[in-house]
Amino acid sequence: FSGCKKSRNDPAPGNSDSYLPVTSGTTWTYIDATSGSSETSTIKMTGSTATFNGKTYYSMTQVSASQGTKNGYYYAANNSYALRAYTPAAGGLVLEIQMGNDKEAVGYSWTTTPTDDGEIEGVPARTVNTIKEKGISKTVNGKKYNDVIHTQVSLQYDFGGYEEYALYDIYLAKGIGMIETDTSIPGGYLETQTLKSYTIK
Repeated sequence: FSGCKKSRNDPAPGNSDSYLPVTSGTTWTYIDATSGSSETSTIKMTGSTATFNGKTYYSMTQVSASQGTKNGYYYAANNSYALRAYTPAAGGLVLEIQMGNDKEAVGYSWTTTPTDDGEIEGVPARTVNTIKEKGISKTVNGKKYNDVIHTQVSLQYDFGGYEEYALYDIYLAKGIGMIETDTSIPGGYLETQTLKSYTIK
């Protein structure tokens, strides 16, 4: 997180129109499930911001029993949403993962780099992001959410040709934020993060 400039009280996008509310004090509690185990984690917006590569991100903390407290950042501007944080599926590195775009149509695809230098542990990497569904309804932990965007993110490494290393299916509900993320990597690792409760400030 080098080159980070922090400030406070930057205006956040309006919550009712956003697929990722980032106002101070907003919290989400998730059930994080992997093979044979599950725990809860809580994400809370801190009210501060940070600048990376000329873009403003909103700071958050994520707390769980197994990982303790981790810091991360959400980007929510220009119809785009992204997460910049510690990512267990990529060896515990800090990656930026695209979460959605509320302007583009189903089938829209865009390619981004998950790190500032375009590499992960010296290997060129990219993410290929595709909007799979928009305006859908999805039930998570017994609650139905409407106006949901489903984005699929393929994390790929270049070993003489790009190969998929991890696949993320991310669901954002308008006015609420992330309601589910499903992560899979070769070898059978699978993590599902589903929304249990939330408070939007």
